[in-house]
Amino acid sequence: MSAAFADTVRSEWTKFRTIPANVPTLLSAVALMVGAGALTANGAAENYRAGHALFDATYISMYGGFLFAQITVGALGVLVVTHEYATGLIRTSTTVVPRRGRLFAAKVATYGLIALAMGWVSSFGAYTLGQTVIAAGGAPAASFADPGVLRAVVGMGLIWALVGLVGVALGILLRATMAATTVLVAVNFIIPVIGPRLLPDAVGAWVTTYWPISAGLQITTTVQDPGRVEPWTGLGVMAAFTVVLLVAAFAVFRSRDT
Repeated sequence: MSAAFADTVRSEWTKFRTIPANVPTLLSAVALMVGAGALTANGAAENYRAGHALFDATYISMYGGFLFAQITVGALGVLVVTHEYATGLIRTSTTVVPRRGRLFAAKVATYGLIALAMGWVSSFGAYTLGQTVIAAGGAPAASFADPGVLRAVVGMGLIWALVGLVGVALGILLRATMAATTVLVAVNFIIPVIGPRLLPDAVGAWVTTYWPISAGLQITTTVQDPGRVEPWTGLGVMAAFTVVLLVAAFAVFRSRDT
């Protein structure tokens, strides 16, 4: 990492932590994932004896909280960018760092690393508490010695980072907090969660299997559903989608006036 790029990353980190709401918002996302994950785990444990063809204790402990925490993570990625446009700070940033490629890369690297780190805190926290709750409810808890468990928990942190970067890309593309957040919610929640129930069966099945966030979350499973993509393939789909958005965002960021 060059000294100039390191300085730009340090500047982006300073911007992030000096906005009063950013850190508390990120911590609330962690608390939401861990807390809601525990509630989901408790419900799953109570229903275990009713019969589940695919009881994935690792996935159960993380997914329930992530479903809602991801909106906060993505929206904060949006705000990392749109706050600068709203306040006019983006003009200062591009004046101080006229090489827009470096500035863009610093924004992506800074928030990507923040989301990744907090994603791992969340995933390990949700997993640990969730397994305790599941075991207490009489259902089979998972262990890191079990196949795929460590991959699933680490993978959840990767998903956090990708969701955060989708937010950054949408913020650059749309430059408006409300518009970008609305698109984010549609892409990561409404379409994959609600859409399959409203769409024709064939379309709904495709969305459930191949929509980026749906495919990506397969990395957090340890019990493979034969109708879904493999874990690493799914993560690749989500990563490719994120890269496409970031490339489009960079093209716009480089060519558009601030």
